[in-house]
Amino acid sequence: MNPQNIVALVVVGLLLVPGAWWVSHTRLVAARNDVAASWADVETELDRRHRLVPLLIAEVEAAADHERALLVELARRNDAAVAAPHTPADASDLEPPLAAAIADVLALRERYPALDAQQNFLRLQSDLATTEDRIAAARRFYNTRVEQLNRRVDAFPSAFVARRHRFAKAEFFDA
Repeated sequence: MNPQNIVALVVVGLLLVPGAWWVSHTRLVAARNDVAASWADVETELDRRHRLVPLLIAEVEAAADHERALLVELARRNDAAVAAPHTPADASDLEPPLAAAIADVLALRERYPALDAQQNFLRLQSDLATTEDRIAAARRFYNTRVEQLNRRVDAFPSAFVARRHRFAKAEFFDA
């Protein structure tokens, strides 16, 4: 091999390594930002649910006063979810029981036909159903972004960059 080719290979190598490093770092930053943005979307939908629950409780209290224990449990679960730190792990623990409590309260409609006549209850039921769908969609989008970031943190050559710049894997939101 002639010396000019060796010099050319060394120069190309010296340009490729920083370039690959820069590209890997840029992709990791973008993936981390995508995870943060998609978690903000999940939080928005969870906050929407948390604002609807007290309205649902007030509406059902009027029609089904003796179902107090069910409403107290729903309020307790909602308060716990609102007060918890806003992390995927905490949401994975607190949001499914809240969703179950909401479903239990909405099932009261079958025992109390008077609830069917209340427009506010029907609107809240519709709003909650829409919110649950939006939470599920936001959760799927968030988990896709988490998977992409985690794959970049583990994959070659970005794993070296991730370790050097302390990029951590993100937590999935399981519900």
